[in-house]
Amino acid sequence: MTLLDSKNFCGKVRAHRVSPRPNGEFWQPVTDLKNNTVLYQWTQIASRLFANGSANYRIAGMYLEFENVASPGDAVSVPTFDRTRSISYYNDLAGSSNRDYLRVPLTGVQTLSEGADLTDNQLVFFARSSGTLGVHGKTFSDSSNSVIFGASLAAFPDNNDATQDLLFSSFYFSVSEQQPKLATSQVGIEWELTLQ
Repeated sequence: MTLLDSKNFCGKVRAHRVSPRPNGEFWQPVTDLKNNTVLYQWTQIASRLFANGSANYRIAGMYLEFENVASPGDAVSVPTFDRTRSISYYNDLAGSSNRDYLRVPLTGVQTLSEGADLTDNQLVFFARSSGTLGVHGKTFSDSSNSVIFGASLAAFPDNNDATQDLLFSSFYFSVSEQQPKLATSQVGIEWELTLQ
């Protein structure tokens, strides 16, 4: 049995509507928790953390993939992918006329215990949309009918150099759970990782 065995390692994702409040933000869940796919690049992240404890390889943010659809309510067609996905997929979005992604830092992390006789084996990562432009310069806004339909959990070895990013896991929402950017709020993502 290896760490990649699904009995030992799993992750779940859900979307939130993030609204401003006088003393911070209010996160309201808008989807159920859904399974994600752990990518092969996670081994690069883990080996560098296990070998030398380099904080540069900790999970530091998320990629929030969006499409600017023609009309509000239009569904986004989700691409297929497997565990070989890397940032080259996101780099290729530069050639898309309507797809891009936000590279956002984590807004918080929780460490929990899940399961009998296990301690500090569950991590919960939070991030939210921000800004008005994707990495490749496409507008992210309610007026452009931007819809977040997928995400990836990422390590940012160099915060200022996205070419060094490593993806830990990826996920896509079903059509009914894709998240439009609203004028009054941001899209938040809650991502659980459980080691057993």
